[in-house]
Amino acid sequence: MVNGPRKCPHPPFIKKNPKHPVYLDRVVIIFDECHRSQFGDMHTAIVKNFKKYHLFGFTGTPIFAANAGASKTQFFTTGQTFGDQLHAYTIVDAINDKNVLPFRVDYIKTMDTDPDIDDEKVWDIDREKAFMAPARIQLVTKYILEHFDQKTYRGDKTYVFNTLTNIADVASADRGKVDEVKQKQRISGFNSVFAVASVPMAKLYYEEFKKQMAADPTKNLRVATIFSFAPNEEVDEANGLMGEENSEDTSALDKPSRDFLDEAIRDYNKMFHTNYDTSSDKFQNYYKDVSLRMKNKELDLLIVVNMFLTGFDATTLNTLWVDK
Repeated sequence: MVNGPRKCPHPPFIKKNPKHPVYLDRVVIIFDECHRSQFGDMHTAIVKNFKKYHLFGFTGTPIFAANAGASKTQFFTTGQTFGDQLHAYTIVDAINDKNVLPFRVDYIKTMDTDPDIDDEKVWDIDREKAFMAPARIQLVTKYILEHFDQKTYRGDKTYVFNTLTNIADVASADRGKVDEVKQKQRISGFNSVFAVASVPMAKLYYEEFKKQMAADPTKNLRVATIFSFAPNEEVDEANGLMGEENSEDTSALDKPSRDFLDEAIRDYNKMFHTNYDTSSDKFQNYYKDVSLRMKNKELDLLIVVNMFLTGFDATTLNTLWVDK
């Protein structure tokens, strides 16, 4: 909103129009998902060029001092960038207003904190090692396997679901070129997503699930994993907008991460008689196939790193496990 109908420009506009008169207008600029885009060159360019501005930021995951990372600008937290918080709308408010479905949170404590540790950097180093300790990974995996049926209501709740029967064909084809074939089926219970903090954590959990399920066939779940490279400050220069998670890019993964993902996809191919890998085209199809099988409840547990956590709609899902 700039004195009427004039639209607010984005950074490519600033680069191409260094002396535009809009910079002298009084402007109101509103950012959605402001934690993603306003901690790099975009914000620096805006505050440097506009002379009379009011900035408002909306975010569901504000950056506080405790979770702020290094930045090449002077702005590190949401408060430092946008000033004092004007309003908070919590998940409790959303549930009370019936804007989202109610849910229950179970917190399982897996480690104790030494009250005498004051140095945050030392604590963070120790915490990372503790989170990735084999004994802890083993216990968390065992807990999930033992409580999976209870949390996902296996055998307790059934519902009729229109099952997609030609997933591989749909996932491998261009959009709209293959008709979806569905049939009604009665399904028991739900499936789940397991969100972990990093690719190394995903690897540890994936291998531990395979190990424990091989030792106890009664705990056999259909487990898969997916992750990709998505730099948090990547901006699309064509339109100046922050992209969503880059779900189809594996080119920037380091070799150990890519080797592990290839191994997990090979397991997936054996499970569903598919033919995917981490190459650009086939990984896009793998992503689509995983999404469809999650919605079809053909996967029981999907281990993810910063994927499938927002904007993913699956009526068969009821449980999110989080270790991060």
